[in-house]
Amino acid sequence: MRGFYKSSYQIDGKEHHMATTQFEATDARRAFPCFDEPAHKAVFYVSLIVPKGKTAISNTLPVSVAEHESGFEIIKFAPTPKMSTYLLAFIVGDFEYLEKKSSRGVLVRVYTTPGKKHQAKFALDVTVKVLEFYEKYFDIPYPLDTLDMIAIPDFSSLAMENWGAITFREVGLLVDEKNTSLSSKELIVEVIAHELAHQWFGNLVTMEWWTHLWLNEGFASYIPYLVVEKLFPKWNIWERFTTDTLGVALQLDSLKNTHPIEVEVHHPDEIGEIFDAVSYSKGASIIRMLAEYLGEKDFRDGLRYYLKKHSYKNTSTIHLWEAFEKISKKKVSKMMHNWTSKPGYPVVHAEMINGEINFSQSRFFVSPISAQKSKDNTKWEIPIIYKNNKVNFGETGFYRTAYSKELLEKLREPIQKKELGASDRLGVIRDLFALSESGIIPTTDSLEFLSNYKKEDNYTVWVEIINGLSHLDQLLYPEDFLRGNLDKLVIDLFSPTFHRLGWNNIKNENHTDALLRSLVIKMLGKSGHKEMILEAKKQFQKMNTGTHIDPDIRGAMYSIITTHGGMKDYKILIKKYIEEHLHEEKNRIGNSLGNFQNPQILKLVCEFAMSKNVRAQDAVGILSSVGANPLGRDIWWSFITQNWKTLVSRYGEGGLTLSRVVKAISGSAEEHHFKEFKKFFSTHKAPGAKRAIDQVLERLEGNNAWRKRDHRNIANFLKNLEK
Repeated sequence: MRGFYKSSYQIDGKEHHMATTQFEATDARRAFPCFDEPAHKAVFYVSLIVPKGKTAISNTLPVSVAEHESGFEIIKFAPTPKMSTYLLAFIVGDFEYLEKKSSRGVLVRVYTTPGKKHQAKFALDVTVKVLEFYEKYFDIPYPLDTLDMIAIPDFSSLAMENWGAITFREVGLLVDEKNTSLSSKELIVEVIAHELAHQWFGNLVTMEWWTHLWLNEGFASYIPYLVVEKLFPKWNIWERFTTDTLGVALQLDSLKNTHPIEVEVHHPDEIGEIFDAVSYSKGASIIRMLAEYLGEKDFRDGLRYYLKKHSYKNTSTIHLWEAFEKISKKKVSKMMHNWTSKPGYPVVHAEMINGEINFSQSRFFVSPISAQKSKDNTKWEIPIIYKNNKVNFGETGFYRTAYSKELLEKLREPIQKKELGASDRLGVIRDLFALSESGIIPTTDSLEFLSNYKKEDNYTVWVEIINGLSHLDQLLYPEDFLRGNLDKLVIDLFSPTFHRLGWNNIKNENHTDALLRSLVIKMLGKSGHKEMILEAKKQFQKMNTGTHIDPDIRGAMYSIITTHGGMKDYKILIKKYIEEHLHEEKNRIGNSLGNFQNPQILKLVCEFAMSKNVRAQDAVGILSSVGANPLGRDIWWSFITQNWKTLVSRYGEGGLTLSRVVKAISGSAEEHHFKEFKKFFSTHKAPGAKRAIDQVLERLEGNNAWRKRDHRNIANFLKNLEK
């Protein structure tokens, strides 16, 4: 799925092909000779010789079509803007499309394989609105007269921002109104907004070298939240930023084996490694922190100045800071220097001394072993917002907070009564879980504090609570008695929310309640809630006899069926997966297959993932679901080691995929996994995944230490729940 490659799809049982490109980071050189580096910008004159009757797409509109030899024609495209090699695209195949013009006359088209054109409407409407928003916000017109969005059946990432010809995996673009869930629609809007932001950040102004990749990806991960908030105000999208972006970044960047936002890159293999949560999510998070500090107007005007000054050129981080300094008159580069040039982030310790609040900081490591090895004395300049007894009010700062017992007590009531906003409520519990893992506080402190969330009704807060509890569930394996007690805790916590929401949609309910329902059903079902399991089985039977099941709860239903099902259910799901045409539905089924509790079935799942029935892009998700199941870890590890050569030949030329393969086992606290993982990778190469392997080893070692340190306390706490 790199360079100029072939993608295949089926219509009525017959295989069809298309040719398409993916050039970022260094694969344009696979298709034509070039200086394949971002600073070598050029104008491209593209001509494609294609079989007659095929559609040819490139970055610009065709200007002429001429006869070639029999059965072929030459399609010549208008010259591109001055741009980097990695943004060039050419796609040839059979396509349908829907089109619409923006208010300024830009022709927007969404291309699909034949028979899927009706799934393009949602994306088309969203694209036009997002395009118009950005033109206004950046105060720079989109520089081309065309914008094509193309759904590709085989695609390694979710999307790619080729200028004027953005390519997508089908799940990142297409909406089937009957079968697409709300969460998938959200994802599609965010992916579209991300790729369109790149048309300015990345395409118009490009990083000088991959060291500054974050300038592209950090901004394109932050700006979409502004446009989504405007287009879909009921989605409460900034709450989602707190979990999906800030939360993800805090997790990865708490490791010793993280990297600075600005990271030295010396070899093409290393580039793929930095397309990670540091460049994307940490980049977006520190931008948000800076935006809050500068204020809305200075932030926007600083961006406009930066984009206008450097259009069609290349930049490094300092150029951005200079733009903000010029507009805001604040010392931005001094404040931001350590946030981009140093790895990690601080934990702010807050306590009352003589009636005054006192702050101190140190670098936060999720593992005390890493903290001992590191000796990092970095001091960050932190814009702290302290309000209503809450440090980091609004969760806009990129740090964790460790409250003294006295200050934490003051937050109980505001959390119970929801006087604090959702982002603040989730921030408190998230930091408590992280502080437990790092050994700063006992795990029982965070478990005890959970009782303040019994009346919680917010989706994102529950996401964070689930993250913490799922981590503990992984930690306690294989002690079924203790995991059973943890299940009781989950059922006790989640039941009131289920009684409020029920199994079916309620008319005019909150957008986020629909997302929460699925989450709660899944958690209760996986934790053994009898009513939930029975209902899931009933719904599954109905679906198998042709009844339409709401797409919002299908993922939860599959999750419960696989957790409590057997060989018969496995066979039904595999048949359904193979016959299914909607990519999203395939993923819903595929990602639940690792939940089975039967080792024989889990072996079959691994084999199925690598079979011809599963696209290479989707195999990793299915395999990872087995590795994430405590019961499946050994089966997953055995399969990965036996098939390592195949996995490397499939995914091992850079990119993120091989890193994703190895990360599935990160939750284990079993010592033998740490030893075996370390031994295997001391003698086996993993191109483009070296950092990921170091990160997994650090997590496994940290989990072992956490378990040894806190196991007895956790066990006593869970046993006492029975009394």
